[in-house]
Amino acid sequence: MNSIALLPHSKHILPGGRLKLVISRVCDIRMVTEAMAHNHLFALGMIAPNSSPETVTNIPAIATMVTIVDFNTRDDGLLEIMVEGTDKISVSTLTMAYDNLLTAVYEPFHAWPTIAINANSQMLANKLNLLFASLPEINECYHDTNYNNATWVCQRWLEILPIDIKHKQSLIHHPTAETAIHFLLQLLQDHNLINN
Repeated sequence: MNSIALLPHSKHILPGGRLKLVISRVCDIRMVTEAMAHNHLFALGMIAPNSSPETVTNIPAIATMVTIVDFNTRDDGLLEIMVEGTDKISVSTLTMAYDNLLTAVYEPFHAWPTIAINANSQMLANKLNLLFASLPEINECYHDTNYNNATWVCQRWLEILPIDIKHKQSLIHHPTAETAIHFLLQLLQDHNLINN
């Protein structure tokens, strides 16, 4: 039986993604401290933007294991960490410790294989590149990008778009990124963003 500390968060991450998190709750500080001291991973679970981590009793089934790649103390004294998504996991049960830290029992979940960018998906890569360039707070997270990999591009779109969590979960349940790529292309086309 595998278990891992789990942080419910309204910012979403998938394998290959990077995210800055501000750590303020006592239980989350404990989680980060233990992860850094023992070189452990923890997991991020998807919750809606208006949800409070303190009230979470269950999360969607698919979460993402993350590793801490950087950290610093902000001017206000809070801890800021940069995490990188490594693997998807399927969460079966959650338990809550005395300080509200969640622990998840999980099984590994299949990774999406690499899909090369082609003529159809090139627009997703181009638009993501432009979007990242316009958002320094996201762009600075990535020293290395992979715009030739449609799977990587697709996962970055799924992280940042305000799509309902149930829809995101449905897309990432698929064995490859193909369904999500088609969905994203249709979404951009519906919003007249394909040729803009």
